[in-house]
Amino acid sequence: SLTYAMNGTLGGLVSITGACGLVEPWAAVIIGLVAGLIYLTMSKLLVRMRIDDAVDAVPVHMTNGIWGTIATGLFANSKRIKLAYGKVNDVGVFMGGDGRLLGCQCCGVLFVVGWVTLIMFPFFCVLNYMGWFRASASDEVE
Repeated sequence: SLTYAMNGTLGGLVSITGACGLVEPWAAVIIGLVAGLIYLTMSKLLVRMRIDDAVDAVPVHMTNGIWGTIATGLFANSKRIKLAYGKVNDVGVFMGGDGRLLGCQCCGVLFVVGWVTLIMFPFFCVLNYMGWFRASASDEVE
């Protein structure tokens, strides 16, 4: 469908944004293609789990943001890292790295997920308690 095509493309853009200066163009294409598949899989999974995400924000932004972060640890190459940061400590695993960069990227993902959960979970609980978390059935019809 057109929605899948647009959101799959957007997911590809989300996934390559963080790594765009550190990977070769061929790697960017692979990252984008994988992102499209991740989007389709996660979108269908949310529907199957009966989780309401009307605009597919979770599959597009969260899962492809995570994939893009991890993909940096897989595909970053030394020439582009040196150009961006001036020195090279490690490169992506698929480019001959020893996994330190991938480990750092995974730690970053875990930190962000933990931080967002710690900050937003209480906020959502308060919204739910006050009855502001969901629109009323009559508002949804309108």
